[in-house]
Amino acid sequence: MNLQYLNWKIHLENPAQAEPDEWFKVLSTWIPDAPEIFIDVADYKHVPDGPVTLLVGHYVNYSLDATGRQLGLLYDYKHPMDGTNEEKIRSSLLGLLRVAKRLEDDAGFHAGKPKFKAGEIRFIVNSRAIAPNSPETLEAVKPDLVKVLEKAFGVGGFTLDRPADPRQRFSVDVTAKGTPVLADLIKRLA
Repeated sequence: MNLQYLNWKIHLENPAQAEPDEWFKVLSTWIPDAPEIFIDVADYKHVPDGPVTLLVGHYVNYSLDATGRQLGLLYDYKHPMDGTNEEKIRSSLLGLLRVAKRLEDDAGFHAGKPKFKAGEIRFIVNSRAIAPNSPETLEAVKPDLVKVLEKAFGVGGFTLDRPADPRQRFSVDVTAKGTPVLADLIKRLA
């Protein structure tokens, strides 16, 4: 299986404080100085159970996302990636963690500075053609996913759970044992 179109979501510790208008302003400031080619920031507050504020890039999108009624940061890599599945999983997870850390540190937030639950993340393959939501896909993906997660959280430092609804995209919920810190996870994966 050649994994592509990898997404990660990390949940907010303080979802009630998240102000979509502040996210819009902060993400807008990222457009001119980013190494990524960003195109626009869009307001999707009117969409239930989906993105709220979306920074649209050529290769990757970042969004304040409310899918599943859980507010968090969604990292959506939209283009095919080179490398092994393990390399792609590690690279995309590192991308998510770095963006989450940047958001936590961004001085542009005033009322609702984000704080993320570094021990609660979701891995998603945004292609049902590549990865149907099945036990077989989990068995194919799990070895590489576990290798990366062991680097981040340590051997035995996490649990995995696959939501089994075949109508949904393939995803795996990762729950850390303990309370990891974003900076430490980044350091271990970098």
